[in-house]
Amino acid sequence: MHNPRQTFLPPALACALLGALLNGGCALVSRDGEVPTPPAQTDSAVVDENVVALVKNTPPVKPANDHRYQLPPAQSRDLTVFIDTQTFEYVEDGQTVLSGPVSSGNAQHPTPTGDYRVLTKQIDKRSGKYTNDFNQPTPMPYSLQFRGPYFVHEGWVPGYPDSHGCIRLRYEDARLLFDRIQLGDPILVKRAGAARVASPDLANPQPPGLWAQLVSAFSS
Repeated sequence: MHNPRQTFLPPALACALLGALLNGGCALVSRDGEVPTPPAQTDSAVVDENVVALVKNTPPVKPANDHRYQLPPAQSRDLTVFIDTQTFEYVEDGQTVLSGPVSSGNAQHPTPTGDYRVLTKQIDKRSGKYTNDFNQPTPMPYSLQFRGPYFVHEGWVPGYPDSHGCIRLRYEDARLLFDRIQLGDPILVKRAGAARVASPDLANPQPPGLWAQLVSAFSS
């Protein structure tokens, strides 16, 4: 039923509140102080723990040696984060280009699940809500905003959910993802499932064998 005694915020105050919500940091709290609970998931997936372990334990490639920075532009780019297994995969044109571990929101500050898009990119963002051990705004490098104060960004990845709602990646993963993904690209955050292993040949292509070199030499 419509309530005719509604009150409205002054425009200046409304803008200030909206700005704080969009850029504050890694957690979202409702007006009654409750922490949002991720929506129930109806999907199910059979997870191969060996694949999960491989994804998490694959060492990152140093940016200076990573050939994925030189890949041609893709027609489609998709990022998926799997909360239950704390993994992510980044796919270009149907091929898994990058995968690895994440650290999502803890029990008090869960990461919201759903279908999102990259809203903003900021290479040197700092939190507007949380501070580090030096009482300075917490760094959130290579940030990709996907909903309100929630971001994918570089940070500590201890192997379990530990953030205030954001999705943390290792430095090398965050830097490459920031370089490749574009504004408006899909970000899917789901509970069930696990990332696929990225092809190592994309990061470190193997030199052609002797026969291939001979064929190339005679055909040139």
